[in-house]
Amino acid sequence: MARYGVYSITMLVEERLREILRRVRDSGGARVSALASELCVTPETIRRDLERLDSDGKLVRTHGGAVPVASDRRELPFDVREVANAEQKRAIALRATRHIIEGDVIALDASSTAREMARVLPEMALTVVTHSLAIASELVDRPHIRVISTGGVLDAPSLSFVGALAEHTLSRFHIKKLFFSCQGIDMERGLSLTADEQAGMKRRMIDLAESAYLLADSTKFGIKAVEFFARCDEVDVIITDKPVSPSTLTALAALGVALEVAGEAEPAGVRSSAVPATTS
Repeated sequence: MARYGVYSITMLVEERLREILRRVRDSGGARVSALASELCVTPETIRRDLERLDSDGKLVRTHGGAVPVASDRRELPFDVREVANAEQKRAIALRATRHIIEGDVIALDASSTAREMARVLPEMALTVVTHSLAIASELVDRPHIRVISTGGVLDAPSLSFVGALAEHTLSRFHIKKLFFSCQGIDMERGLSLTADEQAGMKRRMIDLAESAYLLADSTKFGIKAVEFFARCDEVDVIITDKPVSPSTLTALAALGVALEVAGEAEPAGVRSSAVPATTS
């Protein structure tokens, strides 16, 4: 009887570990507090579970949560990221296009949400600067859109160019508006991701752009990935798919960051101006 009881408890633990792994992989990361609430156990139990899974090499333990083991050094393949939260990404992308006017010079990063934005760009004269091979290919049949690719070292999982050459090429252009994504948003530490190959490109784009628009679905709030590359107050507007918590909204307002939710009415006074691209 005692042996049977131990066996049952062990099975319950194994089931919980499998569920934790599934949630971390599906969302690209998870918080201890959320896992504890959803799985009806204490935060201390979840921390022990994460430590065990980390020691087994099945995920990467982070402060306050965990990220998939495949994300420790590199991003998930582009085709995998592209199908995750596809509807939310399209809604966010459509909302982001409201900030674009004819003649704009915009930069798009190598995120799957930015690629979705490339697909729904309006039919007007635009210049798109990108290090994404996938985005450049997406725009090849759009005669009104001038596409500038950075070149550089090809990073196969993200289908994008990275490295010193790509970053240097970016510095030649006057970028009016940047549209980019990340894997985690933490109000105190900032924006993070798991692929260090992309960190330099995102950092350089933020430094060069006049305005920065973060495209991020609601699952990314409260997540700390592996590497932080920017502060939250370096973003002008965050475009997401669902309303955030009152505390997050208050924190964003204190930092001077506007928040837009796809599907909600556009706030009054949103305007843009265009500046032609120049080379040095």
